[in-house]
Amino acid sequence: MPLVSLGLAIAALWINLLGAGLAAGRFVSDYPVARVTGVLAVCLACFFLEHLFGFGPRPPLLPFTTAVSIWLIWRYRSVLRENLGAEAMFGVGFFYCLVWRFTFPDIDDTGEKMPNLMMIEAYMRGVRLPPPDLWLSPFRANCYYSFQHYGAALLGRLLGAGPGITYHLAYCTLAGLITLLMGACVSRLCAWSLGRWTAILSLLLGGSGAAVAAHVLLVRSFPVDEVRFLGGSINHQFANPLGQLVASWMAKPYVFPRDLPMEPLSYVLINGDYHPPLAGFLLLALASALIAAQATGAAGSQRTVNHALLAATVPLALISNAWIFPLLFLLVWGWFVYRILCGETRCWIAGLAGAAIAAALEYPYLMEFTQQAIGNNVAFRLTAPEDHTPLLGWILVFWPVVGILALGLFNRERRSLTVFLVVIWVLELAATEYFYNHDVYGGIWSRFNSTLKWWSWVYAGIILTLGANNLGSGSRVCRYGTLILLLPLLVFGYDLARDFRRTPKDSAGKLAGSMWVDRDPIIRDMIIELSTRPDGVTLESGVELKNTPSPAVSLFAGKQCLLGWPWHETTWRGSFIEIHERQAHIAAFYEGNLPDPLAWLLHYNVRYVLWLPRDNMFGNAGFRPLRDKIAPRYFWHHMYGDDQNLAIGFWERIDFLPAHPPAAGDKRDLGTAGQPAP
Repeated sequence: MPLVSLGLAIAALWINLLGAGLAAGRFVSDYPVARVTGVLAVCLACFFLEHLFGFGPRPPLLPFTTAVSIWLIWRYRSVLRENLGAEAMFGVGFFYCLVWRFTFPDIDDTGEKMPNLMMIEAYMRGVRLPPPDLWLSPFRANCYYSFQHYGAALLGRLLGAGPGITYHLAYCTLAGLITLLMGACVSRLCAWSLGRWTAILSLLLGGSGAAVAAHVLLVRSFPVDEVRFLGGSINHQFANPLGQLVASWMAKPYVFPRDLPMEPLSYVLINGDYHPPLAGFLLLALASALIAAQATGAAGSQRTVNHALLAATVPLALISNAWIFPLLFLLVWGWFVYRILCGETRCWIAGLAGAAIAAALEYPYLMEFTQQAIGNNVAFRLTAPEDHTPLLGWILVFWPVVGILALGLFNRERRSLTVFLVVIWVLELAATEYFYNHDVYGGIWSRFNSTLKWWSWVYAGIILTLGANNLGSGSRVCRYGTLILLLPLLVFGYDLARDFRRTPKDSAGKLAGSMWVDRDPIIRDMIIELSTRPDGVTLESGVELKNTPSPAVSLFAGKQCLLGWPWHETTWRGSFIEIHERQAHIAAFYEGNLPDPLAWLLHYNVRYVLWLPRDNMFGNAGFRPLRDKIAPRYFWHHMYGDDQNLAIGFWERIDFLPAHPPAAGDKRDLGTAGQPAP
């Protein structure tokens, strides 16, 4: 994307985000909180309305919303001048993330990038929600907490951006909003400039305690080793003699090491996965900023509004990142119990009102989601003895926040708030160790998802609230002790910078995210060709129970797949036999073992069948027999090769004219003559 176009998109985005925040400022006096709640309110209202009727893929609202936003910016220019520091914090997060996204924009088969792009594309269709599941036609996408992806799609639809650009701009927007709220929370609790920036940078750039331990125990340290420190990362070729000794101390007799990852916020911001943990950190930062505001002087009606907003974050977690729902519930409702004990007995009324309004707007989505997903995937269990974290390993990861909790005992300012934070975060840490969610994983990975999503959230919460509170303390022991605990964590920032420098930057600037497949000019041309054709179900080979490049061509061409990544669909939908049957049928189709491939394609309403370089096996022996069998209803589009020894292209189903003329706006393409195709 040319830099001029990118600059215009960022300018339009920032103006509209400012407009939403300034509009919310009529009700929320805290500027950073208003900036975020304004955006969330717009997204949540649209989310509700689009469950009643779709706005379409390109609602023509940008000129109107931009004009209103510019008017608000002019009218409240004095407010903006007073909060330039807050806007600078948003810019720090936004542009820091943009540097990574611009340099490494590939949306490839690593991590969760392709599934996240698929969800954004599904919402960008603008149909009545829930949208179609682009990886399991003709089912609907009602089995995943995807509010974050809806927000990204709404952003892209308003700006008129493509899915890849939308992916990256939404990523940077979330990073900016998280940084804005973190700055607001830390600033309210700590007036010491060095302490504020240490806390913020330890979250944006710092790692866990394992980041420091890795430099002591490994010959060569990489960010991925530090976030996967427990579960085998230390037992590799780069462990030094001390590391091997420590690994032996952590080993349990007759027990394989459990895989217990912890991805801190700094890693989530740079790894390229537009995944729900981002929304989880946003809700954590919002709740923390509201708690800090309430603890440091909010009064009158604003106190009531803040309590309503704080309670509303809990139901928002269900549609944004359901994994952190129990932890956020404990934090928020623990705060309400604390306030009631302090004599603020009517705060719960505002809390119930805020939670009820948010839940009402989510209701159409929750009715399907809770039945499709939560019922199949939520099973909290006690951690078995063999699954517990080795004590030494736990200390190596959590020593900074354990120290912060201990130093809180020396903090005499805001004593009751400090005690509340210590109690809450000790309970949260204990809960993540003694409970886990029993999902599709088992064995050494039984706690994988639980620690991956819980540990980093609790870790960030302790630094953001209690750490900032300690840094603002009058006690030198508390203040400097917390500073000494946080500064070493910035070594992870050095590791990230080193990783940034040495990683190839072959796709820099290609924000569509498809450069990794576009390097093959034939595949690039196929994506362009497919993207111009009418929508329809697409068949692509290479489907396996793991992350694969399939179905990248279909995804970047904006087409719905008969089956995407079966492992992910199984995770989202539970033990659904249809998924495994389709996987077996697709393999048999491309191997030439399906008895009646034409009838099978028509049964599933497949419109496009891709034949890619990976399908040219054994001298392309399977191409001609398959072409002959499906030729009566599928036209072959030749892209490259001689259609014998090598063939690259796709088949398109030959549809017949409908019996009646299509209605205005009907985008179905017309064939030659006759009746509608099956």
